[in-house]
Amino acid sequence: MFGNNTPEYLGDLLSKQNIEEEILYDIDEDYDELTGKTMEMKNEFKVKFVYSGLKSISYREILKGIGNYEQGRDPSIGESVYFISTENDVVFHMYDDRGCDVFGLNKGTLAPVYHNFRKWILDYNRIEIDNAFEEGLYNYFENPEEKEERVRANEIKVEETKIDLFQDNTCHITHSLVIPNDRTEECINEISETGFNVFVDIKNCECTNLKVTKTEALAVIDYQTELMSLYSKKYEGEYMGWSVRKAF
Repeated sequence: MFGNNTPEYLGDLLSKQNIEEEILYDIDEDYDELTGKTMEMKNEFKVKFVYSGLKSISYREILKGIGNYEQGRDPSIGESVYFISTENDVVFHMYDDRGCDVFGLNKGTLAPVYHNFRKWILDYNRIEIDNAFEEGLYNYFENPEEKEERVRANEIKVEETKIDLFQDNTCHITHSLVIPNDRTEECINEISETGFNVFVDIKNCECTNLKVTKTEALAVIDYQTELMSLYSKKYEGEYMGWSVRKAF
């Protein structure tokens, strides 16, 4: 993480707002093996609250500053910033230049975000979020044997590529799915909403071979193959595996 060369920037952006400040505490527990006791540690941190309508806040500049921080650009914002809608009980938190979280107390309130920004969902969060909304891959799963076989096959294939997962391992990853023709259109439509690119490779009188691609770190191949395996199950097809080439 780069240092913050503009530590006063957020304060400058909010200088015209009424700001309330509080000291809060984060409680951690640490187990002492010598005494067999659990010790509580209280960590103090400062929170500032701004109560205002969104339009009166320079939110675009704030979001840009958060994105600049990890890139080492100025002006940057290194503080954690949360936008809270008290009307809808929704919290928005952009944590760096690549991602954000949206939290809510009501599933119905978050449903428009889920439907409109499906492509933003990270591969390793998709199944959990689909299950929460009871859509997408809800109720589709692997049994332990299927998962073990898939993960082991991934390990062998990654080793064969000789790509170092501890270095830059951004790759063009291509998955192959064979889907019955009467389910192909549905399958293409759903996968296209997840940030993957989908195209028809080969089609015969019974089934269609789909190629599903994404440029991403090879280190997350287990998450990708789980998704492809479950989409193949959902649409009564078969997952045939993946191929890869380095992006850089």
